[in-house]
Amino acid sequence: MENLVENISKLVAIELLFEEMPTRPTANAIFREARKIFGDINIINRDENDIEFSVDKFVAYNEDNTTSPVVLAMGNITDFDDKVAVSEFERTQIWNVANSEELLSKYKYAVKIWDVNAQRQIPKERAIMLVDWLNVALKLYPKCQAIWIKSAGKLQLAQSIKNLKETGIVKYLYSMVNIRFFNVPNTNEFIVDSVGLANIGLSDVQFHFKGMNPNKVANLAYSLARYILNNDNIMIKDGDTIDGMNDEGKMTPEVQWICRYEDSLIEPLRPVLDIDTGKYAAGDRN
Repeated sequence: MENLVENISKLVAIELLFEEMPTRPTANAIFREARKIFGDINIINRDENDIEFSVDKFVAYNEDNTTSPVVLAMGNITDFDDKVAVSEFERTQIWNVANSEELLSKYKYAVKIWDVNAQRQIPKERAIMLVDWLNVALKLYPKCQAIWIKSAGKLQLAQSIKNLKETGIVKYLYSMVNIRFFNVPNTNEFIVDSVGLANIGLSDVQFHFKGMNPNKVANLAYSLARYILNNDNIMIKDGDTIDGMNDEGKMTPEVQWICRYEDSLIEPLRPVLDIDTGKYAAGDRN
C-alpha cells in the first residue's frame, strides 16, 4: 500500500488552459510573484522551459529521518489537444463544469505547473502549497480560463477558483479533488468515490451501495474527504466507524458504518477508505 501511495503521490501536475496564446512572463516576474506568496525562495532553474525554485519551509521527510527540499516548477507554453489530454472515461466524470465538452474543444494552449520531491511531504501542507502555487500561476497568467488536473480527472474554471473565498484545504478540494459517480452496469448498484487525495499521499474515499440517493452520498464523500485531509488520515483507523445515514438520508450517530482501507474499485488504482454502508452496502464485502 505504501509503495502505491508513493507512486501516485509523485504525479501532481496542474495545467492552466487558454483559448489564445498567452504572454509568457519573464523568470524574474515569476520569482517576484512567488516571493509575494512564499517569502524567500531559492532559485534552482530559470530556463524558460523549466522554472524551478524551493521554499525553506516546504520539505519532504526521508526514510533516514533527514529532510530534503520540495521544488515547485513551471513549464513553458505548450499546445493543448483536448482529445489527447482528456480521455472519454474522464469526460464522463466532469460534473462541476457546464458545457465541458464545448469548453475543452476551445482550449488550444496550456502551461503546466507541478511539484518535485513532494511524495514524502506532509499531505495537508502539500495541499496548501499546491493551492498557493496555483494562486501564483493564475496571477501570472490572468487570461487563464480553466485548469485541468489529469491525476484527479478534475476540470475547474479559473474564474470559479478566483471567486472562491475559502483558502487552504477547502480550495484544494474545490479545485483539485473530483467526486465521481458511477452506476454499475446491469445492476441497481452505485459507486461514489473521490480522486485527488491519493495524489498527495492520503487515501481517497469510496462508497459502493444501493438504495440511497447518490447526491447525498456524494455530499458525504466530500465531507469525509475534507475530514481526511484535515487530519492526514490519522484519526480514522481500519475498522473504525463513522456516522451513517438513516432511511430519510440524514446523518445520524444512531447508524454506524464501518471503514476499511482497500484498493479502489475503479481506475486509477489507488488506496481508498471504503465505507461499508450496512444494509445499503453492495458488492462482496467478505
